[in-house]
Amino acid sequence: MEILYRTGKQEDSLSIAEGIDRASGGIVDFLFHDLVGQYTPAQVMAKSIEERQGTDSYENAIVAEYQDNIIGVVYSYSAKFHGITDSTRSFFPGDRLAFLKDFYNSRVEDSWFLDSIYVDEEFRGAGIGSKLIQLTKQRAKDNGLTKLSLMVMADNAVARRTYERNGFGIVKHIDVQEHPLIPHKGGIYLLVSNL
Repeated sequence: MEILYRTGKQEDSLSIAEGIDRASGGIVDFLFHDLVGQYTPAQVMAKSIEERQGTDSYENAIVAEYQDNIIGVVYSYSAKFHGITDSTRSFFPGDRLAFLKDFYNSRVEDSWFLDSIYVDEEFRGAGIGSKLIQLTKQRAKDNGLTKLSLMVMADNAVARRTYERNGFGIVKHIDVQEHPLIPHKGGIYLLVSNL
């Protein structure tokens, strides 16, 4: 199977946003619920990614492409940008941001942050996720950093095993209360890997 790995392009913005949405474990649905009318959260995020608004950009993505279809996405940036911004405050209701305060206030300083990684179900188990992680580690090095960090739902055992195989260890547990739109138990783990 010949898979092309490349930096995201402007025309990939919707696919990138859909990958971020699917990887979020319900956090995107929780934040955007009833805010965007006829648009999906992915469509709203895609516009921001396409227009390179703030720290959002298609260039923050690496995509895995098979037969001209994007089958995997990893989205990453400097961890210093992981947090609640003025733009975030002006768009999302305060009670939703307060609910995720510990999530947004947790990061590994001086690291590259792997925000989201998603591989289409039919392509899982073929090493695509691990390859995307390796490429993200290289991106971190290219940006002068020595650590890669990420967050994973505590009950996502499959993803946690993948991260452990790729050198990640838990540095913090983040308590996230259960919510119907975030169908996970046990909160979130912040993980880090030295490069």
